[in-house]
Amino acid sequence: MPTVDCLKVIHWTEGCYNVMLPCMKMPSTRRIRQILATLVLAGSVALISIIVIKQFRSNPPESTSKPISPEIDMSLARLNFSEMRGDEKLWDLDADRADYDKDTGAAKLAAVKVEIFQGKAGGVLVTSETGNYLENQHLVTLHKNVHAVTRKGMVFDTEQLEYRTKAGIINTIKPVKVVDGRLTLNANGMEMHLDSENVRFKGKVDAVIEGYHAKH
Repeated sequence: MPTVDCLKVIHWTEGCYNVMLPCMKMPSTRRIRQILATLVLAGSVALISIIVIKQFRSNPPESTSKPISPEIDMSLARLNFSEMRGDEKLWDLDADRADYDKDTGAAKLAAVKVEIFQGKAGGVLVTSETGNYLENQHLVTLHKNVHAVTRKGMVFDTEQLEYRTKAGIINTIKPVKVVDGRLTLNANGMEMHLDSENVRFKGKVDAVIEGYHAKH
């Protein structure tokens, strides 16, 4: 395609030619193509922006929060609870999740840790996968892979455990395994009074001390 480098305009009147107007430089074909490409790109960007804005307005993002059951009044992603008696802390409760029902005063817990300070046996740390805190009954129940360690080094494992906070009693009616120094003991249940440090095992008891084995 030929290019026009200069366009001369002649003004004509009857009988004569007037002086030519100054020469006007015409853009080259390459320059015209660059200008057209820029206009096309700008139009495309504007069109994409309009589409994105309309899509954003018509489809608002979905909420990531989980629906709460009708019986749950409050759900917490993290719970920390302590009970005090005067200036003395009796126990601490931590959970990664808690669903609370104010009508029953019950909280369903997940990933639970309870640290007990009260009584002569104070210093018991208990963990479990799930649990419940019943405020009106002053009761903490722990379930699934319950693992406890006392300050003096006694370890016990079971699938269910109750901690009666007001009475200061730890209790289970499920099979329990206890390891205390050289002693390994299996029983059908256990009850520990924190104030007196008395422990009573329930049902059949199978105890092994290094070098000695006894059944009762």
